[in-house]
Amino acid sequence: MNFSGEILARNKGVVICGFYGNHNLGDDAMLHGMINLLRKQQHDLSFTVFSNDPQDTQSRYYVQSVHRYKQDVKIQRLLKILESRYFVLGGGDLLRDSLQHTVAPKWLRFLQQALKFRRRTLVIGISVGEIWKPETKVLIPKVLNKVDFLAVRDIQSKNKLEELGVCNSIHVMSDLALQAIPETLSQSIRPANQPLQIGISVRHLSGRGISVDVDVYHSLEKEIAALADFLVEKYGAIVHFLPFRTYENSYHHTDDDYVSILSLLRYSRHSAQFVVHRYFKSLENLNTLISSLDLMIGMRLHSLILSAGLGVPIIAAEYDPKVHGFMEEIGQPELSIPLNCFDQTRLIPIIETILNDPLTARLSIEAGVKNYTQRMTGVEIALKNVLSNN
Repeated sequence: MNFSGEILARNKGVVICGFYGNHNLGDDAMLHGMINLLRKQQHDLSFTVFSNDPQDTQSRYYVQSVHRYKQDVKIQRLLKILESRYFVLGGGDLLRDSLQHTVAPKWLRFLQQALKFRRRTLVIGISVGEIWKPETKVLIPKVLNKVDFLAVRDIQSKNKLEELGVCNSIHVMSDLALQAIPETLSQSIRPANQPLQIGISVRHLSGRGISVDVDVYHSLEKEIAALADFLVEKYGAIVHFLPFRTYENSYHHTDDDYVSILSLLRYSRHSAQFVVHRYFKSLENLNTLISSLDLMIGMRLHSLILSAGLGVPIIAAEYDPKVHGFMEEIGQPELSIPLNCFDQTRLIPIIETILNDPLTARLSIEAGVKNYTQRMTGVEIALKNVLSNN
């Protein structure tokens, strides 16, 4: 590549790094939304994604992709950063500590490399979880105070970063996944003589953080199974169990939603009547199903975000601060139920209120999402300024 060609590539090339290629449709939705958001500001950008499954990422999004961690492509990753003008970290809950793994420092290392190469650095659509390790508390402001653009997806995360000593300008945006919902896709109107359609999303709790009581999961399974039975018995509802993270023909070794669904079904009296989805081949297929629902009861954050974006009422099983953060942002914190309170006594009256007055519930969720997404106007102006400032 000649000198002028190299400058051109740097001006238009974007490397995106996040939790992509892990066969998690929530993260796929954020990547799709990220690409849409960036192209909206500058239409001729080209993208390279650091992914755990480059082939899958390339086929889904028609972008270049390099494996995120493999040592034998380390030089290729470095070259991609050098050849690009921008480096983007996001979205998702990348800044948190874990009992089992190194999380925040692992992601910040990519950002440090881009800063070392003097690329323009953007952190977009992240949230901040529990931070308790001293080294993480030091590293976060050290790195984030150097980036060119910083946007989190909830007020809680902004406050946490400021408490940690981040003095850079912090924008608050809506979740990237909302950028991936087609305007043409809206909630289906169910004919009066057809049964209610209810979605349920579950996930395992391993490795989440010091405040997550993994032991509560066993009782949680029983409560969710009982709620599904209640929906069948009282309303004759069709209950859909939706896996967000799983593989088409195999199982994830630590965090597979389909496995979690099967485990839960042991406690149900009506499991044979449920619709248990094995796998969604695309985000479009998932969104189409969600748009047909009357209610989503969700653990996975993006089961809630995508449902809300499609006008579907939601009840959150709050296993992590990011879940409550989102529900607060859309003005429905009372529908975010902590796991230790997630039982039939608490949930059945909420479910009945929503299903007995679906129009009010739908209008409420639409108003909350509209208010949440209004902040994007200012965020997009600031982002456009960064992308156009060469």
